[in-house]
Order: sequence, then C-alpha cells, then structure tokens
Amino acid sequence: MRIQHNIAAQNSYRQLSGNNSALGKNLEKLSSGYRINRAGDDAAGLAISEKMRAQITGLQKAQDNANDGISLVQTAEGALTEVHSMLNRMTELATQSANGTFDETTDRANLQKEVDSLLSEVDRIAESTNFNGIKLLDGTMGDKISAKGAIIGGATAATADLAATASKFKSDAIGAGTAGDQKLTVTYTDSDGTSKNLKVDYTGSTTDSENLNAMKEALSKDEAVSKLFNVSTDTGKLVLESKATGAKAATVTGLATDDTEATALGDADNATSVVGAGAGKAFTGVLEADDSISIGGKTFSFRASGSTTPVPEGTIGVTLGADDAETTANLQQALKDNGIDNVAVAYDSTANSGAGQLDVTSNGKGLTLQIGDTAESFNKLTVGVGSMSASSLGIADIDISTQDGAANALDKIKNAINSVSSTRGDLGAIQNRLEHTINNLGVTEENMTSAESRIRDVDMAKEMMAYTKNNILVQASQSMLAQANQLPQGVLQLLQ
Repeated sequence: MRIQHNIAAQNSYRQLSGNNSALGKNLEKLSSGYRINRAGDDAAGLAISEKMRAQITGLQKAQDNANDGISLVQTAEGALTEVHSMLNRMTELATQSANGTFDETTDRANLQKEVDSLLSEVDRIAESTNFNGIKLLDGTMGDKISAKGAIIGGATAATADLAATASKFKSDAIGAGTAGDQKLTVTYTDSDGTSKNLKVDYTGSTTDSENLNAMKEALSKDEAVSKLFNVSTDTGKLVLESKATGAKAATVTGLATDDTEATALGDADNATSVVGAGAGKAFTGVLEADDSISIGGKTFSFRASGSTTPVPEGTIGVTLGADDAETTANLQQALKDNGIDNVAVAYDSTANSGAGQLDVTSNGKGLTLQIGDTAESFNKLTVGVGSMSASSLGIADIDISTQDGAANALDKIKNAINSVSSTRGDLGAIQNRLEHTINNLGVTEENMTSAESRIRDVDMAKEMMAYTKNNILVQASQSMLAQANQLPQGVLQLLQ
C-alpha cells in the first residue's frame, strides 16, 4: 500500500479530463450547429469547406450582378420602345405628307415641324438614357471591335465583328497553255478555318477558251472543291465563290498550275496573279461589287462607281474606289455617316502575300458583366449598344416638307425602325440569357451549399448521442475519482 502516489486517482483524473474535453466539444458542436469549429476538428475538411464557401459567395454575388445587368438592359430597351413609337409616328407623318392633297407651304411645313420635334426627342433620349450614371444609348457603350486579316478579296475575318457575306475570287484572263495532262493546285481555307492544299488534274489546251473551260470543268467535278465553291467563268476569267456566307465562308488563298510551258497571260503587270502563267503563279482576290461586310451591327454593300443598281434592303452602299486605299477611305466615311464614329479602318497592302487586308479596330468601351465566380472569359458577358441618335439611325436629315422628300423619308425611317428593332432584339436576347444564367447560378449555389453542409454541419442526433455518452462518462469518472481518493485511508487501519 502506498500513500505518496495514488495511481488509481491519477488514472481516474486523466479519464475525467478526457471526458470533460469530449463533453466540451459536444456542447460546442451542439450549440454552434457546426461539426468543424476550428482547424483541429478536421483540417482537410476545413480547407475544402472554406473554398466552397468562397465559391458560394461568388455565385450569390454573380446572381446579383446578373440581376443588375437585366435592370440595365431593361432600362435601355424601355427607352428604345419610345423611340420605336416616335419612328412609327414619323412614318405616319411621312406617308401623310407624301399624299398629293396637301399644300407644301402650310400643311407639309406643319408636318415637318412635328418631325423636327420628334427627331430632337430621339436625340434627347439617346443622350440622357443612363443606368447608375452609365449612358446607354449615346454610343459610348458601343461594341468593341478588333478584327485582323479581312482580306480585301472578300475573305472572312477571324471574328464575328467583321465578316464577309461571301468569299469570291476572280483570276485574270486565262490564256493558252500546253496541251496534255496538267495539274491545278488549289490552296483554300474551309468553313472550319482549316487550311488545305488540293491538286486537281485537267487537260491543258493551246486555245484560250478551251484551256479556261478545262480548268473550270476539272474544278467543278472535284468533290472537295464543288462542295465548298461555285465554279464559273467571267469574260475569260476563272471565278470561285464560296457557297457558305459569313463566318462559315470558305476562302481561296492560292491557285496555281504546273504548266511551266505556258506563257504569261493577261496584263503583264499582273503576271504573278494569272492562273496558267507558269509554275507557282497564283492569283489573289479583289474586292468586287456585291461583296459586303458587317461592322458594328450594320452591313455595308460595295457598288462600282456610277452603278445604278440598288443595294440590298437593310444594307448601306459603299462606292468602290480607284484603288484599295480609296475604297477603304470610302468605307471609313460610310461608317462615320452612319454613326459608327469609334471604328477605324486601315488597309495593309503587304499582308497575305500582297493580297492586302482590312484591319478594323474600335475604342468602344462596351460594358462587361461579371456573371460567374471566377475571372475566366466565359464568366463575363459584354453588353454593347450602339448610338441611337437620329444621325446614327440615318434620319437626322429627313425632310417631309415636299412630296418627294416625304417619299424618300419613308425608306430612311423604315431602315431606322429595322435598326432599332435589331438593337432591341439583341437586348432581349441578352436579358433572356441573363435569366437563364441566374437560374443556373441558383442551382449551382444550392448544390454547392449542400456539399458544404455535408462537410461542415453537425449531425445533431448523432452529436446528441455522443453528448449523452460523454456526460455519463464524466459523472462516472467523478464518482470513481472520489472512490480512488479514499483508498490511501486504508493505511490508517494498520495503526490501530
């Protein structure tokens, strides 16, 4: 028997301390509702949980951002609703003024006064409409544009901001070649943007027309070429035009023959662009009438100088200049005349092996919405609205004070209505997209919260069971410690 060390009491005390600690943790978890209250509870679980919490917070704020974006879009679209109403009223006034029963001095002059007032209100709405101080319709929120490599020959640009409606290439005049089996090498980019090189067999001829037709027939019969291009001839020249348009248009980047015996054909100054002029002699495209491009949501159609052919409905005519630089200048002026002031067009004559290209850039600010919990581009949405002023809509100069002027104004107003409708359609599409975005963010947030809860939250029933057990153990430990403290007193019996 020992009195210096009471091992039984020490053991009971250690067990009591452990049970008290466990009971304290049970009480902490039951009172907080969390299984993990400190890193020591579950280090790995805490790290995962905190990362999930950050994602959930980001998803919640992204929903708020998307809702703010919907409010902005609704503000812009609501203003354009009234612009539409005024344009419809202008149509009514122009139609009325175009009738021959009105007097120009008094009646049409009064009609013009209302048109002028409506135009002023269109400009005021364009200038004043804002959301949280951000102007929406004055053009400062225009789409960003950055397109490189728009070949003057009608090739499709790399982005949707600038896209040719068709790729059309025409050679110089095809002359006589060498009789017998020959090969044409066609280099082209398909609708997916993949560059390909194809060799086509044809039977050469010493006669100009026969040589041209032989090339045409060979290309037309080749499955790969005929699938992408319409092959034809035009006054002794070979023409390949993409069947697809816009971003899916295929483009020819080179066409050459291995007919090394052929003499230079066509204009000697263009010998390097003549099909059949010798090995490696390729042709390049040229910008032609009926080619068109889309910039800033508007389509510009090119027409030869002096042409009386009307441009397609809904497009804006641009006159082809004496050279590429003049054509580019004409396009730049057309952009400015139609309210696209923030777009710069430049022509690079050294690009694409001499074919040249249009470089289109814009300093439009746009407005980027953060609609996700990360900084990746797919979690951002850029909203762009062009200028909706009267000049940008092409109606600033309408004059219905004469019968002829009223008739001419009808087409301009109709184009303006189409432009506003297109913008409203874009805004509506963005709003619908944002609503779907909010729904998706909500579902993702719910699932992430559920996952975080499984890691972080405590199972109350299970913890209550553990608490009950530890509470009993604490009481038992206390009782046993009291009994152990009485054991050394047994030594006193030896002194009696």
